[in-house]
Amino acid sequence: MSTATAAATVSFPHIDARTQNCITDAQMDFFRKHGLLVIRNLVRGEELARLQAETKPLIDQGVTGTEDPDWSYKEHELSGQRVPCRVEYVVDKTASGKVLAGHPFILRTVEKLQGRNFIPTWDSMVFKNEGMGVAIPWHRDAGTDCTDSERPIFNVDVYLDRADMSNCLWGILGSNHWDQSRIERTIAELNQGISTEGGFRTDGALPIIMEPGDVILHNILTLHGSAPARTHLRRVLYYEYRSGEIERAKGPHVPAYVAKKQQVLWECLRLRAAAPYVTGETPYVYNPTAEFAEFPRATPPTFRYAHGDWWRQPGQR
Repeated sequence: MSTATAAATVSFPHIDARTQNCITDAQMDFFRKHGLLVIRNLVRGEELARLQAETKPLIDQGVTGTEDPDWSYKEHELSGQRVPCRVEYVVDKTASGKVLAGHPFILRTVEKLQGRNFIPTWDSMVFKNEGMGVAIPWHRDAGTDCTDSERPIFNVDVYLDRADMSNCLWGILGSNHWDQSRIERTIAELNQGISTEGGFRTDGALPIIMEPGDVILHNILTLHGSAPARTHLRRVLYYEYRSGEIERAKGPHVPAYVAKKQQVLWECLRLRAAAPYVTGETPYVYNPTAEFAEFPRATPPTFRYAHGDWWRQPGQR
């Protein structure tokens, strides 16, 4: 059996957020090894309904057309039409997105994988609109310049709609450990023919079927992609986290960015504690070490710290 075939036959451990409040050590080890992990039933009830309701106008704004640079567009491979597919800074744009950013299961899991000094970085929504779902070509989210094998950088992908075989994400388990030459070769092979119906290749990959409220953790080095679709709406919120130590030392943002995003996290925790629809959970307590403890405990002036404004230039410390 080839390595690729073996990767495609691995099964995810069953994780139900209704019966545990963080991933276990064994589940953490699975994620470190394979670069992907699925958590079921993490967002439920009114919280899920609010996220669905508050993100729909963002899609509608993209459909009607906007010059706002926070919206991204691509050509739909199966129709040739230019369609919206991504919105940046959803924490800034939605009240429920702020509350979700304080979710205790998510944050306990992040701390378990990255340590107490983690920070939130990217927050986006990627979507396949009804009948016009663009492909996500096979890719890694980033290179290895700012990564650390002990504290993986990863996204928490929160599904607001069902993802079935017509529009789901595919991932290659274990590809987070591949060297760059293998990554480039595999991407070139799998992306051949992606723009034609039925041309999306899935050699060695695993389809990840999701229900509303389910979550995928994906290491930014794990190969993943999805086919162009003509089916139903599929929205995914992407919340990325990084170790504060690595961010200060390597970037990609300047060191001052760390305290700004800690303040955002602090406020999101406060908003979650005050949300009337959040009940019956033990709140997460953000308790960084002494060298990361100096950040403002107050409402931030903004929730939108544009990456380009805080980007570290080559050689900058």
